Amino acid sequence: MTHPKNSSKIHEFGCASGFPIEKAILKSEKSYLGIDLSLDQINLARKEFPQWKEYFLCTEMLSFCKKEPSNNYSGIISMFLIRHLPRIYHVELFTNIYRILTDLGVLLIDFSPNSDEGRDPWFKDLPMYWSSFSKDWMYLSLKELGFTLIDEYEDIKMFNKKDEKTLFLLYQKIL
Repeated sequence: MTHPKNSSKIHEFGCASGFPIEKAILKSEKSYLGIDLSLDQINLARKEFPQWKEYFLCTEMLSFCKKEPSNNYSGIISMFLIRHLPRIYHVELFTNIYRILTDLGVLLIDFSPNSDEGRDPWFKDLPMYWSSFSKDWMYLSLKELGFTLIDEYEDIKMFNKKDEKTLFLLYQKIL
């Protein structure tokens, strides 16, 4: 079985093992490409979806975007990943995302609304890097790049014994 190809190409940064977003998109009529920096996660996705294993690539998101042709994707999704890219690269990443999105293409992202940067022990006490700009910076920067905010949702969950806010934003590229 091959994955259907059409003009609706969806790209996901941080696709991990194939859940939950990939599962829904791969079963739709959209063309999907998922990337993740972790080869272990890519291998899990390829094992879970063997008929679509060529649609999962192990690569870094900013490098990938720089190589992609302009106006190539109708949608880009990135959940819980951009926060692990150093802030000095955020504008460059969003500029490239804007470039590779088609006119009226959409961007679904999440971020922490607090401006912060650091490292914490994580899985097996390995350090996990995280960064974010303020909510105002994010809104202004994406607007200046040409994105229009379509919708937003704020979620609050308990994480490491404290409430953690996450904003989910849906943007559209409008020329």
